[in-house]
Amino acid sequence: MRMTVDIERVMQKIAFIREQMDDIRTLTSAKKRSEILNDKHLVKGLKYSLQTAIEAMIDIAFHITARKYNYAPEEACDAFRILRINGVIGDKELQTFSAMVGFRNRFVHLYQNVSDVRVYEFSTDELHYFEIFITRIISFSEMQK
Repeated sequence: MRMTVDIERVMQKIAFIREQMDDIRTLTSAKKRSEILNDKHLVKGLKYSLQTAIEAMIDIAFHITARKYNYAPEEACDAFRILRINGVIGDKELQTFSAMVGFRNRFVHLYQNVSDVRVYEFSTDELHYFEIFITRIISFSEMQK
């Protein structure tokens, strides 16, 4: 028996992702690259915002796969794979979002091994991947109404 996707819950998670993105953009636009990289507290703030935004993506993917497709993934990449199989996201997006999960896993499990420069680069050059995810999920949500 399939359950319905809780669109309100999904939209709350999307709002959280956007809040993290706004915080990252505010920080990276207010200071120079060197200022950020020389301030460990700012880098930790970027890491936290990236980590929690990716975790919100994972939460959304798990929720949709469980509720809509009656599948309980064991790992985050499995959830994105199910979204791909069902046409919610494309092949390239599956690769991108899976890489983001790997990035998040390095924060959690190998925190000291994540390059501050890489965190800065993701924060300044790759935030649009969150928007791509959000766009796909909103399109999916519209079809559920």
